[in-house]
Amino acid sequence: MLFSELDERLRLARLALDRATTETIIECCRQYLALLDSHRSELLKLPLTMELNSRNKSSLQPQEIKSNRKAIRTAIEHSTHERNRAGALLLSFTAVSGYEAAATLNRLKYNGHDTWELRAGGVRWGAGADERMTVRAAVEAATLLRREEYIG
Repeated sequence: MLFSELDERLRLARLALDRATTETIIECCRQYLALLDSHRSELLKLPLTMELNSRNKSSLQPQEIKSNRKAIRTAIEHSTHERNRAGALLLSFTAVSGYEAAATLNRLKYNGHDTWELRAGGVRWGAGADERMTVRAAVEAATLLRREEYIG
């Protein structure tokens, strides 16, 4: 690969993400995203450092330039795709609204119920006050359930 040390760190970060627990998944996602950002930044600098800029004279053969450009473009596309995937995963664990929390609780039948709904007083199922939780508690429960579902 183009950056063997960074590529190895990316591989290890991806492995850590794949082996993460519900407690470590968010931090593993953040670390992986940071490495992907570094990797992409380095890839974007390559055309200037490898004599691939079409405005400058190059000692490389035209076929080598074309091949190197293609490899860099492919690596950037892969890095961008991974960045988008990991970013969406992280958001699914950290950016949960009250409505999304109720939907997650319903989908996963939290506490055996699939009629959770967001109300002014919190998230509840049924008509009684005993079946209610704060929005914050519902969001925390939903994010934990989402992490468990992903890890599972």
